[in-house]
Amino acid sequence: MGGHVSELPAVGGRGATRLLLTLTKGFALTGGALFIGMIVLSVVSIVGRKLWSAPINGDLEMLQMGTGIAAAAFFPYCTLMGEHLRVEFFTAKLSVRVHTILDGIANLLLAIAMGMLAWRTAIQVHEIYEAGEVSVMRNIPIWIPVMCLVPSLALTAICGLNRALHH
Repeated sequence: MGGHVSELPAVGGRGATRLLLTLTKGFALTGGALFIGMIVLSVVSIVGRKLWSAPINGDLEMLQMGTGIAAAAFFPYCTLMGEHLRVEFFTAKLSVRVHTILDGIANLLLAIAMGMLAWRTAIQVHEIYEAGEVSVMRNIPIWIPVMCLVPSLALTAICGLNRALHH
């Protein structure tokens, strides 16, 4: 089963799926731009370290934060397009109908898990904010990068629910 939006009947009309597609593409492009920014940051820091003994202070913690946010930004698009990695070793010989049912269940479980992650991460943001936790090298408030994960997790839950309802 592919997973292209054109193959999916739209929940709530074609507009809902198109809106999700637009949002998820925006998240994915933002994640890609952030990854490119992290690459540039890394290269500048490495070159600065090797040529002038002047790396970017706190580059590793910024890379960790940025990479986590960027990776999470890809989840919604992958979910909407049905392109998550899956191993079909045990289900390869099952009928299309059974595959469809299993995909629906898997997407529902994904939606529930991501919804719970979004909820718990939002609670964690509040707790980290209250604690005043900051990064070691740059004094970046930790709640900020953690907060940036919540929209991606929530949108992934919505996309998983959208796909579950299609199946």
